[in-house]
Amino acid sequence: MNLNAGKLHKSSRYRAGFTLIELLVVISIIATLMSLILPAVQNARAAARRTECLNNMRNVGLAIHANAAKRHDRIPAYGRFTPILPPGITNPTPHEISCAPLGGVNWVVDCLGELDRQDIFDRWNMTAPVSDPGNKTLGQISLPVLTCPDDESAFQQPGGLSYVINSGYADISKIRAYSAAIAGGGPPSESQMHNFTAIPADWDEDSVVSGGPTAPFSDPDDEAITKATGLSWVQVRQKNMSQRMSTIYDGLSNTLMLAENVNAGSSGTWSNPSPANCTFVYPIVSADVDGSTFSDPPLPPEYSGMPNDNLYGGEGIPTPSSNHPGVVNFVMADGSARTISENIDRRTYIRLVTPAGTKLRWTGFVPEDPVSGSDF
Repeated sequence: MNLNAGKLHKSSRYRAGFTLIELLVVISIIATLMSLILPAVQNARAAARRTECLNNMRNVGLAIHANAAKRHDRIPAYGRFTPILPPGITNPTPHEISCAPLGGVNWVVDCLGELDRQDIFDRWNMTAPVSDPGNKTLGQISLPVLTCPDDESAFQQPGGLSYVINSGYADISKIRAYSAAIAGGGPPSESQMHNFTAIPADWDEDSVVSGGPTAPFSDPDDEAITKATGLSWVQVRQKNMSQRMSTIYDGLSNTLMLAENVNAGSSGTWSNPSPANCTFVYPIVSADVDGSTFSDPPLPPEYSGMPNDNLYGGEGIPTPSSNHPGVVNFVMADGSARTISENIDRRTYIRLVTPAGTKLRWTGFVPEDPVSGSDF
């Protein structure tokens, strides 16, 4: 009889595997390690997406600078409208031009060449309305440089847009009227456009406002002051009303040019000139402002004007927002990209939005006619 056989059988029976306690200890150690590692991995991925977003925004900012350089230093208009003349008219009269319907594109279309997509720009029909099917198809070509990887509503659709241009103080009722006109299939009238010439703000307190219901319908003083609150304004026909780089008096490094907005691109194309689609603004109640409230104007009830405060308000809200926790990415007018806290001081933020926001600038200081620009 082999005595060693029994010993081997007994020994193998006691080395069969882990005990239940040992297994639970191993599982608890793995779970602890996972709980420590996963947040670090998630934070690293979030930081990578935020960095990718900043890089995209830098490239878009450089494209705007290059585009402005060929426009004699003038920033591209957020929306550019050109007359659609009847067939056969080659030398239109001023009256025919002023009465013609308008086709429209936004600042992204004007910067396509600088974004290395001249091929798309060359195929664009500038004499077609905003709703033109061919142009809409072009505006739905996927351009990853225009979208933040954390903006699911943008990068998951072909015409997504995450980045918007600074268009200053805004009367929200004008933006709503503008959006409604475009949604109805036709361009808005000039009185409906978001522009400093149509915002009825009486900054100089002389009881005369621009865009008001009674004559004289304009106030150059108020227009000049309102223009000083934003960079990119509308272009109607050949008048690009935007700022020049040289008229950013607070300094290029102290003025916001681009912002993230996860609620942008509401039209489903990056080309639509509606300000709700392609701009960010600081909303004001124009009827309640005056010279004393320039640095912190009254707000509509549903707005705070601050970054991320309207993050969950739905598509088409033209204020900065992002899905990066607690921050929003911006590009300054000098082309640098920065991350700004959603808890930034209100007055500091307003001064960053406005290119002449350190003080109220009355007429006489502004060195150019606010509606005289013709670079396009």
